[in-house]
Amino acid sequence: MSGSNNNSKKQFNRKKTRLYNSRNIKSQNFEPSYDSEQKVLDVNQFVQSRDYEIKSFEQSQLNSKNASATRVFQALPRSLRRRAASHNVKRIPKRLRVRAKREMSTSVPVKKMPRGRKLYKLMLRNRLLKVASKMKAMRYDPMDVTSSAKTIRAQFKELRDELKKIQEEDGEDGRTRLNNEVGSRDITGVNDLAPRPRGNIKYAKRQKEFVWIPTHIWHVKRFHMVKKYGFQIPYSPNQKCFKLMNRWNRAKSVCFDTSYFLTMVLTFPDYVGVPEEDPLVDLVKLLTLKKKVSQKVLSGDKSYKGVLWAHSGPGFLYVNKELRTVLIRVYPSTYKGLFDALKSRLKNIEGANIYDCRYSLGSIEMSGPLSLRSLSKIFHFKDLSPELRDIWASLSENTDSDLIPVGTTFTFNLQDPRIWQRPTKFPFKSPEGQSIYDTVIALNSNSHINNEVVEKLCSVSGREASYNKQLLIKQLGKFFANPLKQPEEVAHSQIPVILSKIDTQKWVLILPWHWVLPFWIQLTKVTDVKPGGSKQMIQFQFENQKQSFPEDYPWLKDGWALNTLIGEANQLKADKLPKSQVSVAQAEHNVSELFSGNNCAWRTLKNLIFAAKFAKLNGHNRGDVEASFANFNGPEREINSVHDLIQVIKTLEKEIPEDNDSVPVVDLYDKKMAYHKDFYKDEYTVGKLSYVVDLTLPVVPISVRIVNDGTIEDNARIYSSADGDDFSCVGFVTTGSMNLNLGKCSGIGSIIAQAWLLENGSNKLYIRNPGKSKTSLVEYSLI
Repeated sequence: MSGSNNNSKKQFNRKKTRLYNSRNIKSQNFEPSYDSEQKVLDVNQFVQSRDYEIKSFEQSQLNSKNASATRVFQALPRSLRRRAASHNVKRIPKRLRVRAKREMSTSVPVKKMPRGRKLYKLMLRNRLLKVASKMKAMRYDPMDVTSSAKTIRAQFKELRDELKKIQEEDGEDGRTRLNNEVGSRDITGVNDLAPRPRGNIKYAKRQKEFVWIPTHIWHVKRFHMVKKYGFQIPYSPNQKCFKLMNRWNRAKSVCFDTSYFLTMVLTFPDYVGVPEEDPLVDLVKLLTLKKKVSQKVLSGDKSYKGVLWAHSGPGFLYVNKELRTVLIRVYPSTYKGLFDALKSRLKNIEGANIYDCRYSLGSIEMSGPLSLRSLSKIFHFKDLSPELRDIWASLSENTDSDLIPVGTTFTFNLQDPRIWQRPTKFPFKSPEGQSIYDTVIALNSNSHINNEVVEKLCSVSGREASYNKQLLIKQLGKFFANPLKQPEEVAHSQIPVILSKIDTQKWVLILPWHWVLPFWIQLTKVTDVKPGGSKQMIQFQFENQKQSFPEDYPWLKDGWALNTLIGEANQLKADKLPKSQVSVAQAEHNVSELFSGNNCAWRTLKNLIFAAKFAKLNGHNRGDVEASFANFNGPEREINSVHDLIQVIKTLEKEIPEDNDSVPVVDLYDKKMAYHKDFYKDEYTVGKLSYVVDLTLPVVPISVRIVNDGTIEDNARIYSSADGDDFSCVGFVTTGSMNLNLGKCSGIGSIIAQAWLLENGSNKLYIRNPGKSKTSLVEYSLI
């Protein structure tokens, strides 16, 4: 025992000694400059003897510092980083370019560019080669220029005269004359669709099939673009921004260039007669699908946002009864159908016209609580009344616009925002003691619509006048180079705009097409604004538990076509999978005998419900259906079991006329329709089995939220019971994902409109994702 204790003590002492030695810094006293007796170090002699070592040590420190230091482009926030900034100094913000040039000069040798006459000749040669390639592509003979009897100078003079004539007079193609050097012109179709804009001649070929929105060049450098609806649309920023956009939409503001949302203007002649028979009022009632329209909507004090006539989906409507003008803004996929329907209807009204303003009116949407504050920093007004000035000052100071009613509309005459290099605060403050509640009361009590602004914005001549003397970038540069000039000396522009609230925390700014880009560039300079794309618009609608068009509108043609397209795309994807992998459709067949896992199987659900009703089966699950077969004989064919019923439904799937395949089989529930009333109360009958093919299924839109745990995916099935069998299916989720506002999964979908489901006193349903067997409990609420 004593020997073991001695060994442990030695081991312990050995460890303690090693630890003690590791904490001591050993020093060498055998140094000529060190006097051991007096224990004094001669510093000068020591430094001279170690001069080389000290310099080497300092140089190594500098080298290691430069090697491990962060480059300028890496020190920037992610929103400002660019891939080209790693080797192109001009891609880095100006405040950091000096440091970036220093880094580039020490790391990479900079090639000196030629200067003077040599550089000029190289650039001239480059331009001539471009011209020669253009002439060759156009099969133009260069001898026509060199061998002509006229001199080069005379030919230039003829070309100048021709260009001047085109600018001063209307061309043969109907183009209006230019009143600016920028090339901004109004392209509007009168009682017909307008021609496509030609764009810059340098990029004309790229716009043959897909038109560029005004901010295309700005977006294409920073966004993923998609070709859709005849436009090139910004889809999403290049950088990952899902959570970032959610935070900015809740706390600050996000802007969208929505100029691809198409606009038309309707004008009516003066009417003298019974107000109820006014053709303008009748058309507004037809467009809004209402029997009575608010007087504030008719007078122009408020706008209307909702589902429009002719299956146009949600749209924006602004009416000014005094000016006899109606402005309509809809989704691009539904524009042509609505335009043709309104054109044929206006033929019966003498003096009425319809103007296609697809390429003459643009729009910018703002989302978030600081939308008005951000807009106030780029708005510079002309002829603003004192009352409206106080209202705008109060609204711009407020950090939340929830109290402002949806539909509130402003009309402004604005100046060119580029004259102010940086966003500036509104120079006026709200009156002392005036709260946001007083401002809202003042908004609702009086009209603040300027009819002159509306008339200029909705007329070709008014939009052309706004482009008068529009400044070039070079002219702006000369103005900024001369600090003696005041903004009032060049603020000649008067830009008519309409600003309207279209949803909670959401505004739309409608303005002339060629003024969208100047406003957009200045708006993106505001620190509280982030630009977004169409993907972010869908994300915000989903997180606010609201529908997005066309994804969540299966009863409209666009929503039905998208659902069909999703099914075809998923099937193509499944066909390409190797046999070792199981597709979603194959996994769904293991769980369901009827439904497809590729999309929302609305046709199968409709056939299932109406075939069961035809067979007079009771219950809404498989057990009840099987029990009903005990006392049942098929009316037209023998259906003596669940298997027989499933075979009937599969047979009905094949009996689809090719012409009706694109027609939706679901319909939005309308309590005014007799058939929908009977379906809601479950008092309808199906006389023949062949009638099932032609019937439509009334549905109501809902939003669902996970109760405990689980996920919700697109095309998820909605059940009335936890078993999740085919006979208890009542609808589908059209959009499902993680909701950052709720902190859990949610979805937007539709269920059948029946009283036993909607009036059972419980708001609980069950969700099963396609290809999965587990069901999750969800809460639902009607939209």
